[in-house]
Amino acid sequence: MTYLKEHNNDLVSVIVPVYNGGKYLQECLESVENQTYKNFECIINNNKSNDNTLEIAEKFSERDKRFRIFNNDNFLGQTENWNISVSRISGESKYIKIVPADDWLFPECLQEMVKLMDSYPSTGICSSYRLDENKVRCDGLDYYKGPVFPGKEILYRQLLQDIEITGSINTVMYRTSVLKSLHGYPDIFDVNSYHIDTILAYEVLRISDLAFVNQVLSFTRRHNETYTNNISDRFKTSYYANETFLYRHMDKFPNLKPLYDDHRLDYAFFLIKKRLKGDKECFNWHNKHLIQPIRFSEYLKSILTRVLLINRIGKKSSNIYKKRKYITEPII
Repeated sequence: MTYLKEHNNDLVSVIVPVYNGGKYLQECLESVENQTYKNFECIINNNKSNDNTLEIAEKFSERDKRFRIFNNDNFLGQTENWNISVSRISGESKYIKIVPADDWLFPECLQEMVKLMDSYPSTGICSSYRLDENKVRCDGLDYYKGPVFPGKEILYRQLLQDIEITGSINTVMYRTSVLKSLHGYPDIFDVNSYHIDTILAYEVLRISDLAFVNQVLSFTRRHNETYTNNISDRFKTSYYANETFLYRHMDKFPNLKPLYDDHRLDYAFFLIKKRLKGDKECFNWHNKHLIQPIRFSEYLKSILTRVLLINRIGKKSSNIYKKRKYITEPII
C-alpha cells in the first residue's frame, strides 16, 4: 500500500500484566522480543506471582533493556493490575498494546499497526484478523473500502452484533493520546464492570476512527484456567454484556432502544429460568452487575410474551428477536 508511511520511530508501550503466568509467559515475551518493529518498551507488571513468572521476566530484562519489570507491593484484582500497568508507561509512548501473558503476537504486529495508524491520525484504535486458538476471527469488513472506518459506524454495527472486529484486548492497539483523553486515565478499565476490554474499545470508537490491518497479527489462547472463561461459561455473561453495551450507547444511537427493550425481556426470562432451577449463584451474579435492575413489570412481560411465543410456535427457544451471528466476547 504505497500511501502508507514507510518509516517511523514512534515508541510503542507493550504492556504485559501477569499473575502466575509462568506456563505461557516465555512464549508471550519471545513474541514481543521478535517483533520486526524495534522501538518498543515492554512493561511486565508482576502481580505478586508465586510461581516462576519473575524468573522468566528477569531473563528478558537482563538481556534486553526494553523489557522493564514492575512488582506490585500488594496483590491487586485483575482490573486494578491492568490499570496500574498503564500508569507505568513512558511519557514518550505514542501507542499502547496490552498483551495478556497467555497470548502472543505475530512478528509483524507492531510494525503493521504503527504504520497504518501513523498514516491516519484520526484513528484511535487499530485491529486486525486474529487467530482464536485454531479459528481466524474479526472478519466481516469490506476490504475494498480501505483500511480505515468511521468509529461510530463500527460501534453501531458491533452493538447490533452484525460484526465483531475489536476481538480481545490482545487484538487491538490504542493511540496513547486518545486514551489520555478519556475520563480517569490511566484508570482506563472500570473496576466495577465486566467485559472491560470491550467497554474500553467502544469508548474509543465513540471518539475516533478504526484502523484495520488485513493480516492475522495476534493469537488468543483458550483454556479453562482463566477467571474470565470460568465466569463466562458458568453465568452466561453475554446477557449482561449486551445489556450493558446497549445501555451505555443509546445516547449516541437512540434507534437501539427497541433492541434494548427486547433484550431486557429476554434477559429477564433467562433469570427466571435460573431462579426456577435453583441457581441462586447465577441469579445473584447478574443482579449484582446489572447497571439497571430488571423491574417486576419486565419479569411479568417476559413470561407472558415468551411463554405465549413458545406455545404458538412449538419451539423451546425463548427469544422473540432475531439472534445475531456474533456474540460479544468477554475477555478481561
